[in-house]
Amino acid sequence: MFIDSNYLGNYKLKKKPLISIGLPVYNGEKYIESSIDSILSQTFEDFELIISDNASTDNTEKICRQYVKRDSRIQYHRNNKNIGAPGNYNLTVEKSKGKYFRWQNSDDLIEPDLHQLCLEVLENKSDAILAYGKTKLIDGNGKFLSEYEDNLDLQDNSAYKRFLRFYESVGMTNIIYGLIRTKTLRKTAMMQPFLASDTNLIGELSLYGKFIEIPVHLFSRRIHEEASSWDRTDEELQKNFWNPGKKRLKYQVALQFFSYLKSILRAPLKSREKFQLIIFILRIIKWNRNNLFK
Repeated sequence: MFIDSNYLGNYKLKKKPLISIGLPVYNGEKYIESSIDSILSQTFEDFELIISDNASTDNTEKICRQYVKRDSRIQYHRNNKNIGAPGNYNLTVEKSKGKYFRWQNSDDLIEPDLHQLCLEVLENKSDAILAYGKTKLIDGNGKFLSEYEDNLDLQDNSAYKRFLRFYESVGMTNIIYGLIRTKTLRKTAMMQPFLASDTNLIGELSLYGKFIEIPVHLFSRRIHEEASSWDRTDEELQKNFWNPGKKRLKYQVALQFFSYLKSILRAPLKSREKFQLIIFILRIIKWNRNNLFK
């Protein structure tokens, strides 16, 4: 089914938008305008944009409030203190009303037809729970750096095979910015306060349904020095991003593996698949025991 945005008529009269976009931000004044503009340029217009400001100390609040005045689809929420990126990401999901959800970083860009194309996939494929397009990497000035192959077109009927493919292929977690069924997303642990929990979330989502890659460029990820992913070895930077309430990050590898095990037990899978997946994770733990003990 082709989704024509014209069928909506006056979408502002609808109680619930079809798509919710969550934009968590902290001190994003440098790029947030271009990010919001790329959302407002979408050909599919039935959406709400939920901005959750993690107590920014720059001009982020002023910029966002100006956009709220311009477009009634935009909501702005400001946290009293920095609750960490995972808590801020999850807050946008809690506030969402749409059937479908996607996150948007304050420094990334999307193509005008991302929502339209991803929505068509999910509306037509009931066993798909996530749709995403191909990724390009850009620098701080928006200059093209390279294509990036996510390799996470997971269309096997077996949750076990989808998870294995995910574990073997996942690198940069770009597909977390694809379009997701909100109901399914809320069944997961969502983002958690430990290092790289977005990877765990992708793995958990693969247990619930198929991922569909649309073979056209729809997403541009900005690579720059202010990004949280710029230097994974900077413990202070990572702590402030993932869990600012902690004095230091501890037991991160153990938390990742424990989270996978809990995800498997929580997922609506047959006993055989759960057993296969648990054995797989236990083997991975054994192979990584040196890192685990460290």
